[in-house]
Amino acid sequence: MNRSSVIVAVVLAAAAPLSSAYAKTPVRGPFVFTCSGDPNAALTVTFLGANANRAKLAFKGETVLAKQAMAASGARYVAKNIEFWNKGDDAMVEWRGEKLNCTTRN
Repeated sequence: MNRSSVIVAVVLAAAAPLSSAYAKTPVRGPFVFTCSGDPNAALTVTFLGANANRAKLAFKGETVLAKQAMAASGARYVAKNIEFWNKGDDAMVEWRGEKLNCTTRN
């Protein structure tokens, strides 16, 4: 076995536990929301983690990973210049200064 083959084998072995850890992460969704102001721009939300402590938000061709934050009721997720609040089928998103009310299409 030459040196480059050994390096490739070591890299693949090191990456295996990492990929299997992500494979075991509970996922809920994706959920698709229609938002006021732009009915053609769907907001897609996928909740990640055993306690849904992260959310992948996709809107207008951009995808961000948001962390769960304190909320009086419902669930709230934040990322830089983005906030998403969800309670039942209703949600509100502030995406880079644009505030929209949303409802799920699922």
